[in-house]
Amino acid sequence: METLSINFLIKDSPTAVAILDKDLNFISHSDEWLKQFCPDSPKIVGVKFVDALPVVPSQLLADLENSLLDKKSVNLGTKFILNNHRTVWLKWRIKAWKTPNDEVGGAIIILEDITEEQREKELLLKAEVVARIGGWEVDLLKNEVYWSAMTRKIHEVSADYKPDLEEGINFYKEGDSREKIMALVNQALSQGKPWDTELIIVTAKKREVWVRTKGEVEFRNGKCVRMFGTFQAIDEKKKAELKYEEIAERLKIATNTANIGIWEYDITSNALLWDANMYKLYGVNKKDFSGEYEAWEAGVHPDDKERGSAEIAQAIFGEKEFDTEFRVLWPNGAVRNIRAIARTERDSNGNAIKMIGTNWDITELKRTKLKLELSKASFEETFQNSATGMALVSLDGKWIKVNKRLCESLGYSEQELLSSTFQDITHPDDVKRGLPLLEEVIAGKRESYQLEKRYYHKNGHLSYALVTVNVIRNIDGSISHLISQILDITSRKEAEHELRETAERLKVATQAASIGIWDYRLAENVVICNENMYTMYDIPRDASDLLDAWMKRIHPDDAARVAEELKNTIEEKLPFNSQFRGVRPNGDIVHFVAFGEAQTDKDGKTFKIIGANWDITELRKMRLKLERSQESFNLTFQNSVAGMALVGLDGKWISVNKGICDSFGYSREELLDITWQEITHPEDLDDDLELLQQVLDEEITTYQLEKRFYHKKGHIIYTLLTVTATRDEDGNLSHLISQLLDITSRIEAERRLRTLVEVTKAQNDSLLNFAHIVSHNLRSHSTNLSMLTKFLKDEESAEERENLNTMLINATSSLSETIQHLNDVVQVRTGALEKMQSISLLNTVHNIEKSIEGLLKEKSAIIKLSIQKSHFVMAVPAYLESILLNLYTNSLKYCSPEREPVITVSSSSKKNYIQIEFRDNGQGIDLERHGNKVFGMYKTFHAHKEAKGIGLFITKNQIESMNGKIWLESKVDNGTTFFIKLKKG
Repeated sequence: METLSINFLIKDSPTAVAILDKDLNFISHSDEWLKQFCPDSPKIVGVKFVDALPVVPSQLLADLENSLLDKKSVNLGTKFILNNHRTVWLKWRIKAWKTPNDEVGGAIIILEDITEEQREKELLLKAEVVARIGGWEVDLLKNEVYWSAMTRKIHEVSADYKPDLEEGINFYKEGDSREKIMALVNQALSQGKPWDTELIIVTAKKREVWVRTKGEVEFRNGKCVRMFGTFQAIDEKKKAELKYEEIAERLKIATNTANIGIWEYDITSNALLWDANMYKLYGVNKKDFSGEYEAWEAGVHPDDKERGSAEIAQAIFGEKEFDTEFRVLWPNGAVRNIRAIARTERDSNGNAIKMIGTNWDITELKRTKLKLELSKASFEETFQNSATGMALVSLDGKWIKVNKRLCESLGYSEQELLSSTFQDITHPDDVKRGLPLLEEVIAGKRESYQLEKRYYHKNGHLSYALVTVNVIRNIDGSISHLISQILDITSRKEAEHELRETAERLKVATQAASIGIWDYRLAENVVICNENMYTMYDIPRDASDLLDAWMKRIHPDDAARVAEELKNTIEEKLPFNSQFRGVRPNGDIVHFVAFGEAQTDKDGKTFKIIGANWDITELRKMRLKLERSQESFNLTFQNSVAGMALVGLDGKWISVNKGICDSFGYSREELLDITWQEITHPEDLDDDLELLQQVLDEEITTYQLEKRFYHKKGHIIYTLLTVTATRDEDGNLSHLISQLLDITSRIEAERRLRTLVEVTKAQNDSLLNFAHIVSHNLRSHSTNLSMLTKFLKDEESAEERENLNTMLINATSSLSETIQHLNDVVQVRTGALEKMQSISLLNTVHNIEKSIEGLLKEKSAIIKLSIQKSHFVMAVPAYLESILLNLYTNSLKYCSPEREPVITVSSSSKKNYIQIEFRDNGQGIDLERHGNKVFGMYKTFHAHKEAKGIGLFITKNQIESMNGKIWLESKVDNGTTFFIKLKKG
């Protein structure tokens, strides 16, 4: 009866209980035991414990054995990894049960599986560590503060650190953070209000760290007795958020500044969302846009609509990325060119659900490209037909290209000049003068120079020329060649001699005509003049202040006006052109005309005025007669080479000469029937009218400006316009005299020259890049050959010497192939894109390894390749070889001294590209310090005697010249991985 009752109690026990005999066979058990430990064996009575539970901890079996020796065992919870690799937590109580004779009859075991409970605790602890969340508590009754281990770790204090409330507050950064936490704590203590905020603390190691702190309070009988909460380190997350906000703001500014529109198309709901810039790009108002796909489609140019819809569909079905150009038709009829790029988001089943993209206006870019193409096409014609001698000259002095005008000036044929240097036909004295300037250009000390030179004409006589030399550079800044403009000034030099004689005659003439020449120097506030000035003003020769004496001779009624005009010349650089009266010491009134021009320094500041005066007293008496005597004036007016016109104050032509009719293409009658404003370019009209108004307001008497007119046929004529006011005998404005010098050819020549500079600049890049390739690649081959030669010298084994000989042959063969590739680059005059060809990536890698076998052997390097034979890339052979050779030699050069170098090269296909991954286990690069300059020129990151800082710079330029891309991932002492994308071959 006792046994039955015991069995009944055990059976219904809520815990897992079992009774075993001395052989550890089951005698009885609870239903909970079967449920937890033997669910697949409902009948275990009489079965051995180890057979019913084959997978149990060995410690449990040992405790069962010990219980038969009347030893009690208690285990409150231990983690076990069973032999079936299952992890469990078990707790048990084991004791012996005894017979009526007080002998051990077996064991009673209470076994509990606490795996779920313990796993939850363990995960909670791990979560606390991963999330860096710690706890804290303040007992206000005992005035004690408790920090969990993680909280102490966040504050970077020792494990035995005992904080108090004041110290805890003082960890917060002084200022906003400390003031805010103090306010929150006071608010919690007084009002019971919890807090959850993000602040900055300064740790014990003086580091500023962002934390999230949460706190609650506990009140008892209306009194706050306890504060508690959590403390989480969020420094990386917070700084990332702040960085994201900064980047987002920059992106907003950038898109607004660059007028880039951003859009989002929800495919499932047919909803189209635009930012503000999109409405500007499409010329529509936001209120008129329905926000559907059809609304966008309606704005696309009819000729591009079908293609645009097809490309959208291809992106949705995953056939190609959305990257296109199309035209849009604005409501006002304007047509704009748009570039659009988007990515497609898909659900877990691969169905397209959303497209996000950008638009930007490329109308001006399209127009600029068209203009550039037209400029390139016209360059050859412009060069050959220039009225000035022009030549492209290499740095060694050889003519690269000469135009027809230069050949005519020097008497040589084009072929004769191209087979010589400019030094061959230059006067020896001028070669000596010019070479230092050329050397300064090559050294980068100047961009251009100009000098007069003498050349030997083919017939033997000397030709004088004004030579202007400008530097043409490659994109990387290196000098490609020189462009020389050689203006034949032989006739000018002959005229200079006559000019000197004329100057002497002028001196005599000014003395004879009593013209006063003066020089007003502002800094010294003095006037220097010729003898005539003293005479015409009757100023004593020994006057201490000539300026003061001169101003005192001006009639009182005119003095203020003359002083104001002189001030305008100084401050506004306006010509000093004045008529005034003078009063001599004897009271005689005389009339003078004074002209002057402001002279400015390099900063544009007037430092002196040079002018002339003459007595027009007698001239004024004859003025009416002279003005009416038009015969000589008309003859000059009509036969002037420059365009001349008399213009009324109302803007109508009074008279025009043949020169102006020829320039504008109108007959004299047609011009007289219109005003000059009607054929003026609108953008130049306001400037001209403003100056004209100043003339009409008598603020100035003359002005000059560059101005555009419309030819009768519609094209633009560029002119240098000089307008001078003319007065009648009473001093009132009568009409204007306009002189128009046609400078269209000069303006167009300047534009062509700028275009030439821009076009030729792009051709210069390849020279420096090629020089770096030669230096870098041949140095690598040289090092390899040197290494192999050293091995060969020291090796005594005949078999190994034979192997080294083979490697040496392979290396020299590879060197020969590299030189051949470099020679190919030299022969090609155009850019890298024209030299590209389909190349086997695997064969190129094998060739590189063959060329550096000596280096690989020296370093005991392990090479792992995972490159498909079918992977071909579009590349310049010399470039691709240089890129891979640089990566291999860098991996060997910067390998870790702690381990054998392992180099892994793999490739994968990415749509239209082949992606190459080049991984090593070397020293690595600290990207936090050097990330923004890894590919810079002359940038090194390790103290290595062979580090030049040029290899990665060359590599990046080579890849980008082939429309490729390179980037890297690296970790110090863990290696570097380079990623290269090249178009498929």
